[in-house]
Amino acid sequence: MKTLSFVAAAVLSIGANGPCAAAEGSSTGGPYDGEWSVVLVCADTQDRNGLVKGYEYTFHVSIVDGKLHGHYGAEGSPAAVVYSGEVGADGTLEVRAVGRTGHSDRTVGKVPQGTGYSYTLSGRLEHTHGEASRRELRPCTATFGKL
Repeated sequence: MKTLSFVAAAVLSIGANGPCAAAEGSSTGGPYDGEWSVVLVCADTQDRNGLVKGYEYTFHVSIVDGKLHGHYGAEGSPAAVVYSGEVGADGTLEVRAVGRTGHSDRTVGKVPQGTGYSYTLSGRLEHTHGEASRRELRPCTATFGKL
Protein backbone atom coordinates (compact mmCIF):
# COMPACT_ATOMS: atom_id res chain seq x y z
CA MET A 1 0.00 0.00 0.00
CA LYS A 2 1.41 3.39 -0.94
CA THR A 3 1.63 5.79 1.98
CA LEU A 4 0.91 9.44 1.34
CA SER A 5 2.93 11.38 3.88
CA PHE A 6 1.59 14.87 3.24
CA VAL A 7 0.54 16.26 6.61
CA ALA A 8 -1.78 19.27 6.62
CA ALA A 9 -2.62 21.33 9.69
CA ALA A 10 -6.19 22.52 10.14
CA VAL A 11 -6.63 26.25 9.99
CA LEU A 12 -9.22 27.86 12.21
CA SER A 13 -10.48 31.38 11.83
CA ILE A 14 -11.36 32.89 15.19
CA GLY A 15 -12.67 36.16 13.85
CA ALA A 16 -11.66 39.79 14.22
CA ASN A 17 -12.01 39.81 18.02
CA GLY A 18 -9.27 37.22 18.48
CA PRO A 19 -8.88 34.64 21.26
CA CYS A 20 -9.97 37.04 24.03
CA ALA A 21 -13.52 37.12 22.68
CA ALA A 22 -13.68 33.33 22.83
CA ALA A 23 -12.41 33.31 26.40
CA GLU A 24 -14.95 35.92 27.47
CA GLY A 25 -17.93 34.10 25.92
CA SER A 26 -20.11 31.53 27.61
CA SER A 27 -18.23 28.66 26.01
CA THR A 28 -16.45 26.39 28.46
CA GLY A 29 -14.87 24.09 25.89
CA GLY A 30 -15.36 20.39 25.66
CA PRO A 31 -13.37 17.48 27.07
CA TYR A 32 -12.09 16.61 23.57
CA ASP A 33 -11.13 20.13 22.49
CA GLY A 34 -7.62 20.48 21.09
CA GLU A 35 -5.46 19.31 18.22
CA TRP A 36 -5.66 15.72 17.05
CA SER A 37 -3.58 13.69 14.62
CA VAL A 38 -5.60 11.40 12.35
CA VAL A 39 -4.44 8.42 10.29
CA LEU A 40 -7.07 7.34 7.76
CA VAL A 41 -6.46 3.88 6.30
CA CYS A 42 -8.56 2.56 3.43
CA ALA A 43 -7.50 -1.01 2.68
CA ASP A 44 -7.49 -2.64 -0.75
CA THR A 45 -10.98 -3.67 -1.75
CA GLN A 46 -12.84 -5.07 -4.76
CA ASP A 47 -15.53 -3.62 -6.98
CA ARG A 48 -17.11 -4.87 -10.21
CA ASN A 49 -14.00 -3.70 -12.11
CA GLY A 50 -11.59 -5.64 -9.88
CA LEU A 51 -9.00 -4.41 -7.40
CA VAL A 52 -9.34 -0.94 -5.88
CA LYS A 53 -6.00 -0.03 -4.31
CA GLY A 54 -5.89 1.17 -0.74
CA TYR A 55 -4.36 4.33 0.62
CA GLU A 56 -3.37 6.06 3.86
CA TYR A 57 -3.70 9.76 4.74
CA THR A 58 -2.18 11.43 7.80
CA PHE A 59 -3.50 14.86 8.78
CA HIS A 60 -4.56 17.02 11.73
CA VAL A 61 -7.96 18.17 12.91
CA SER A 62 -8.91 20.76 15.52
CA ILE A 63 -11.80 20.34 17.92
CA VAL A 64 -13.18 23.54 19.46
CA ASP A 65 -16.33 23.48 21.60
CA GLY A 66 -17.10 20.01 20.25
CA LYS A 67 -16.83 21.09 16.57
CA LEU A 68 -14.26 19.27 14.42
CA HIS A 69 -12.51 20.94 11.48
CA GLY A 70 -9.56 19.83 9.39
CA HIS A 71 -8.32 18.98 5.94
CA TYR A 72 -5.96 16.82 3.94
CA GLY A 73 -4.21 18.34 0.94
CA ALA A 74 -4.88 21.66 -0.79
CA GLU A 75 -8.63 22.31 -0.89
CA GLY A 76 -10.09 21.71 -4.36
CA SER A 77 -7.10 19.75 -5.68
CA PRO A 78 -7.16 16.01 -6.47
CA ALA A 79 -7.00 13.76 -3.37
CA ALA A 80 -7.92 16.72 -1.11
CA VAL A 81 -10.54 16.31 1.62
CA VAL A 82 -12.19 18.73 4.06
CA TYR A 83 -13.41 17.23 7.34
CA SER A 84 -16.10 18.71 9.59
CA GLY A 85 -18.11 17.22 12.38
CA GLU A 86 -19.18 17.10 15.98
CA VAL A 87 -18.00 15.38 19.13
CA GLY A 88 -20.58 14.71 21.83
CA ALA A 89 -19.88 15.12 25.54
CA ASP A 90 -19.67 11.30 25.73
CA GLY A 91 -17.05 11.17 22.92
CA THR A 92 -19.48 10.16 20.16
CA LEU A 93 -17.91 11.30 16.90
CA GLU A 94 -19.72 12.15 13.65
CA VAL A 95 -17.60 13.42 10.73
CA ARG A 96 -18.46 14.46 7.17
CA ALA A 97 -15.74 14.36 4.52
CA VAL A 98 -16.04 16.31 1.26
CA GLY A 99 -13.30 16.09 -1.32
CA ARG A 100 -11.96 15.29 -4.76
CA THR A 101 -10.73 11.87 -5.84
CA GLY A 102 -7.07 11.09 -6.33
CA HIS A 103 -5.76 8.40 -8.70
CA SER A 104 -8.62 6.48 -10.32
CA ASP A 105 -7.06 3.10 -9.42
CA ARG A 106 -7.77 4.01 -5.76
CA THR A 107 -11.46 4.87 -6.31
CA VAL A 108 -14.44 2.54 -6.33
CA GLY A 109 -15.76 2.58 -9.90
CA LYS A 110 -12.43 3.91 -11.24
CA VAL A 111 -13.86 7.44 -11.50
CA PRO A 112 -11.63 10.14 -13.01
CA GLN A 113 -9.16 12.01 -10.82
CA GLY A 114 -10.64 15.21 -9.40
CA THR A 115 -14.22 13.91 -9.20
CA GLY A 116 -16.14 15.31 -6.21
CA TYR A 117 -17.37 12.97 -3.47
CA SER A 118 -18.48 12.90 0.16
CA TYR A 119 -18.83 10.31 2.91
CA THR A 120 -19.36 10.07 6.65
CA LEU A 121 -17.42 8.54 9.52
CA SER A 122 -18.78 7.59 12.91
CA GLY A 123 -16.95 6.52 16.03
CA ARG A 124 -15.85 7.55 19.49
CA LEU A 125 -13.09 9.49 21.19
CA GLU A 126 -11.82 8.53 24.65
CA HIS A 127 -9.54 10.95 26.52
CA THR A 128 -6.50 10.99 24.18
CA HIS A 129 -7.38 8.52 21.44
CA GLY A 130 -10.26 7.28 19.34
CA GLU A 131 -11.44 5.56 16.20
CA ALA A 132 -14.06 6.08 13.51
CA SER A 133 -15.22 3.99 10.56
CA ARG A 134 -16.36 5.07 7.14
CA ARG A 135 -20.05 4.33 6.57
CA GLU A 136 -20.28 4.35 2.78
CA LEU A 137 -18.79 2.59 -0.25
CA ARG A 138 -15.48 1.17 1.01
CA PRO A 139 -13.97 0.11 4.34
CA CYS A 140 -11.82 2.80 5.98
CA THR A 141 -10.75 3.38 9.57
CA ALA A 142 -9.60 6.67 11.06
CA THR A 143 -7.42 6.46 14.18
CA PHE A 144 -7.26 9.64 16.32
CA GLY A 145 -4.52 10.63 18.76
CA LYS A 146 -4.57 13.84 20.79
CA LEU A 147 -1.50 16.02 20.30
